Amino acid sequence: ITEQRQGTQFGEIVDDYIGIKKVFEKQFTKEKGGMFDGVALGLAGDTSPNLLWRIMNGEIPPNLNPAVFWITIGTNDFLKTQCSEEVVLLGILRIVEEIQYQKPSSIIVINSILPISTHSNGVLDDRGPFRKVKTTVAHDSNIWWPAIVSVNNELEKFASEQHNVKYFDANKVFVEERSDGTYIVEGTMMRDHVHPSKEGHKAWGKAITERLDIILNKKHEI
Repeated sequence: ITEQRQGTQFGEIVDDYIGIKKVFEKQFTKEKGGMFDGVALGLAGDTSPNLLWRIMNGEIPPNLNPAVFWITIGTNDFLKTQCSEEVVLLGILRIVEEIQYQKPSSIIVINSILPISTHSNGVLDDRGPFRKVKTTVAHDSNIWWPAIVSVNNELEKFASEQHNVKYFDANKVFVEERSDGTYIVEGTMMRDHVHPSKEGHKAWGKAITERLDIILNKKHEI
């Protein structure tokens, strides 16, 4: 998901992602009009163990000292390696722990695991504030969403109890409520109901920028 911001997949240029790269550069490069300078370090297909290995083996060099590390990981732990909720949670928290160890002065933001729908219409099987309910035949169970909600809730709780760790709920960008009370992955934001589209990245980046502005202004006040 996050490698799309580089316009690549597995290091190879993908024409469909060039627009996403331009969106990222416009939002996170000051010389192109962004409020902040950012660098996208994600790799397609990464799981939490993959990311942890990279962090522990030199991908955060001593001279890289950003004010904020923004972590988006967990989707492939579910989809690729079929991990349980407990394993996914522990994997993400171990990454946070390692960054805290290497860069104790940086703020870490844990992005919520993005929604996944197994239905062609993007339906998620929760109602209310993302609470699981019994589903009808028409709204057959989405096997991933309840697990994602569970892990995200634990991540939010963890962040609230830590110094210099924040939680960011991206579901506000990608999930919308329908008139019948069900929730769906917003089609223009995630056309395949897994990967953000160009429009999705633009809205997500805008929300990230707004949150960063709040976080960094508070830090300067301390």
